[in-house]
Amino acid sequence: MPMTDPQQSFSMEGKVVWVVDASTRLGARFARLIARAGAQVAIGAQHSWQLVQLAADLRCEGAVVLTVSLNSECRVSVEAALATIQECLGNVDVLINNSGEHEYTPLNDHIVHCTNLHMMNSEHGGSIVTIEPPPSAISEPNPCLRPNSSLIRMSRALTQSLTPHRVRVSVIAAGRGDNPRLKESRRSSSMT
Repeated sequence: MPMTDPQQSFSMEGKVVWVVDASTRLGARFARLIARAGAQVAIGAQHSWQLVQLAADLRCEGAVVLTVSLNSECRVSVEAALATIQECLGNVDVLINNSGEHEYTPLNDHIVHCTNLHMMNSEHGGSIVTIEPPPSAISEPNPCLRPNSSLIRMSRALTQSLTPHRVRVSVIAAGRGDNPRLKESRRSSSMT
């Protein structure tokens, strides 16, 4: 069987997807892929002006895009963004949590908590995908040094409590990717 374009078999048609912190390289990439798959995309960042170019690019490709200003560590901001998305696009079907919250954000203020309550109350549930940030630069690759295992534990706990409400919870561990600063760091460390 010949290999086909994976984008052809991946359809988000009719879905509303909220990409948190879409101003980052990874967040923007998720927004592009999801928009190309046919979803209506809400893109959020602390300063919505950071999203102007991304939104314009997506609209040129025919996507329905909404930008929202969002401080992902402030419950009032999260709820206001969620209300705007619901009013303009409808219920959120998928949350791409790319926010990299600080370790000490209270769970009740956490963007995932606010969104999962919304999904639990909808008839069709939804999906929450948390993006674990890439590991920081360390001299020797060591999986035991991953700082974000708390995200994985939180996601496992949420999976147990949200499955009866038809809300799926996943974690994607992001790799380092092609990062110019990391290349420069490697170059300078090899010279010493």
